Amino acid sequence: MRLIIIIFLTNCSLNAQQKFSLQEAIDYGLKNHSEIKMANLDVQDAEAQITEFRSIGIPQVTGSINYQYYIAAPVNPIEDFITPSVYAVLEEEQVPGVNPFEGPPETFEFSFFQKNNLSANLDASWLLFDGSYLTGLRGARMFRDLNRKSIDVKEEKLRADITKAFMSILIALENKKTLEKNIQNITKSLSEAQAFYENGFLEKLDVDRVLLSLENVSTEKEKIDQLIAISYNLLKFQMYYPLDLEIEISEDLKTLVNLFKIEDIKTNENVDFNKRAEFEQIEMGADLNTLNIERLKKGYLPSVMARANYNQSLQRKNLFSGDEIGFIPQSSVSLGINIPIYDGSQKKGQIQQAKIEQERLELQKSEFKRGVTLQVKTAQMQYINAKKTLKNRERALEIVQGIYDKTQIKFKEGVGSSLEVSQAESQLFSAQANHINALYDLLITKTDLDIALGNI
Repeated sequence: MRLIIIIFLTNCSLNAQQKFSLQEAIDYGLKNHSEIKMANLDVQDAEAQITEFRSIGIPQVTGSINYQYYIAAPVNPIEDFITPSVYAVLEEEQVPGVNPFEGPPETFEFSFFQKNNLSANLDASWLLFDGSYLTGLRGARMFRDLNRKSIDVKEEKLRADITKAFMSILIALENKKTLEKNIQNITKSLSEAQAFYENGFLEKLDVDRVLLSLENVSTEKEKIDQLIAISYNLLKFQMYYPLDLEIEISEDLKTLVNLFKIEDIKTNENVDFNKRAEFEQIEMGADLNTLNIERLKKGYLPSVMARANYNQSLQRKNLFSGDEIGFIPQSSVSLGINIPIYDGSQKKGQIQQAKIEQERLELQKSEFKRGVTLQVKTAQMQYINAKKTLKNRERALEIVQGIYDKTQIKFKEGVGSSLEVSQAESQLFSAQANHINALYDLLITKTDLDIALGNI
């Protein structure tokens, strides 16, 4: 019985819809989105490259063991110079019975190698000085920081995408609430119109007009339901949330409006470009290129390398014979200096390319500033216009709502026509839609302004 209860509760937990506030949705996306994960992997890869590059300046030690067996040992042809020399000495001493040496000396084979050769070697090296090494190491660290900054750029875009998708749902839900309220009012009006018609106070045409209005609003509600489903899928896509699972949002439109701090702005304030992650990324790229120029120039300096070697070798006819000579040790230390003399102007060309890239980055930085300045000014004007439009739409909605209410009263009192009600109703629906669209535009323009200013 307990197992059944646990399984039931587990299924309920899995099937329950997860609720998200805007900040929770953003946090989920930052944690789970594949682009952010890929960017983090790039940072880890850059860390590994730093470790690899740092190893160049750390002492390197290698060991090796080698065994070699000569099936046919190398030999050298040696001319017999000893025998003629001995005969010459004997002849010079006038030793009796010794005849002079005649004929060419004999040639025989002589080998310096044994059949079995076993050697063990230990080699250590250390880069004592290289002008470009330390600069290159700084560049590797800066490249890692550049990859970290790319995470900030991706996170900025992801926050904006999730925020806009979230707002689309809230606006659609607000629109749905309005339509549902309209459906309730029209349904009530239809019931009253049918009662008036049955009592002979209205014509069938009046009832049909109310019925047509109800069908039109119901159709719009069906469209909104589809739009809400599409908006939820878009939000799940931006969050990198499983598309086959359902989610809900835990905030309403009023909460989001308060969260966004809809307030007056100053259009004459200076733009702080450092708030934009893209700008910092461009500056870091320029610093990295400057470091690259420094590294290339230091390539003209000499480099110093120290080396130590220890070796033991064993050469025997019979590898396991204790009667033959044992291991022969050998050791050495060395210091080498590599002096660049002429490389065919290779480094000169590389430095020229890096300087050209530096100028290109400066132009890119200048263009980015101009683009951001225009983006901020445009977003500010759109935000100001959106605030004014929303106020106008709110005032218009109040007026149209009053007209509609008065028309309904006149219609119920028998001094107004159904045509007047239909016209007032159409104006009300249009004013409601305009108000919701104006509210959506205000939130979008506020989001775009925060993006431009680097506040999101």
